[in-house]
Amino acid sequence: MLRSSISSLLFLGLTTLSSGLALAPRQGDGDIAIAPGFINHDAVVPFQQQASDGVEGEIETHFKPWLNDGAGCFPYAAVDRSGFHGAGLRPTGKIGGDCRDPSKGQIYVRVGTSNGRTGVLYSWYIPKIQNGEKHRHYYLSIVVWLHTDICKAKATDYKVVGISYSTGKESWDKFSSPNTLYTASDANFGPVNTHAIVGYWGKMNVEPSRDSAHHALSPPMIAWSKLSKPAKDQFNNIAYEHARCPFNDNNFQATLDAAFNGDLYNNLPLEPTLQCVPIDPKDPISDDPIPDDPPKKEEPKKEEPKPEEPTPVDPEDPTEPEGPVPVTSDPADGLFEDGPEIPEEALPADGLFEDGPEIPEEALPADPTFTPTP
Repeated sequence: MLRSSISSLLFLGLTTLSSGLALAPRQGDGDIAIAPGFINHDAVVPFQQQASDGVEGEIETHFKPWLNDGAGCFPYAAVDRSGFHGAGLRPTGKIGGDCRDPSKGQIYVRVGTSNGRTGVLYSWYIPKIQNGEKHRHYYLSIVVWLHTDICKAKATDYKVVGISYSTGKESWDKFSSPNTLYTASDANFGPVNTHAIVGYWGKMNVEPSRDSAHHALSPPMIAWSKLSKPAKDQFNNIAYEHARCPFNDNNFQATLDAAFNGDLYNNLPLEPTLQCVPIDPKDPISDDPIPDDPPKKEEPKKEEPKPEEPTPVDPEDPTEPEGPVPVTSDPADGLFEDGPEIPEEALPADGLFEDGPEIPEEALPADPTFTPTP
């Protein structure tokens, strides 16, 4: 009897992973979370907005997108600070049934590189999907591809060259970027519209929101680096039956590589590294001027005697020189020249953008304007 009871517990899934993290009971559709397990999808408390430290966090905020969710579920927080994962919803009834509470949302962000190019992955979790596939748990994602040719670049030095839109668990639309609309937000980074408006209509894919932003959402953004350890452990170890977390440690690089489109970077140079050649002759770290090579000393030049009558020299006068005085060149001010200004044509500036249609004011932040399309 005792042996039978122990076996039953093991089959219920109350075992332990090799990492020491306990498994929570299996859901009916085959999703397995680690301890502390599942709670109701609407009981997960979102993290407050927190970006990464430094320039990376400024980039995350500067390009944070809006989700124009016209049908299906609104985004929800997937995991709370304690590591509880939302149980999701059975894929029945209305496609937006019991999952359109705008106060429960979260957007996850992580910055990385693929093929030497900077990409910012933004993801939304939704508790069920009924169009195309029918199951609990799903992730919608975009990758915002950026470029700069400036050393020690700030967030405002980066330009959007394109956006990749997820169309499935591991598939991407890399060619709809020219249709993307952008708007401003309350990030206080200046007047440039850098926040894409992403459309979602209850299906498996996201796409450019071409017509309106009547259902635009901007839930709190949490950077991967700012998640609590229990939350990271849950994202890294949950076993979804159908879904795939695009930003966890196991999948993040593969996600960027799958979303990458080299055509977006045609004729654009690689980004500078920390050891990049400075644009002007100043050290990019210390800002102290340094020459490329040490100054070369010129050999002393002897002064040629003038074709005039020589002046008599008194041999007893110690102030009179015995010969010509050597002259050396002084490299003082001529060693350094100001570096060239960054040519405007080298940046993906105004010429790559066209004005898009006006966005309804009631759905967007203050001061909406015509949005540029990269």
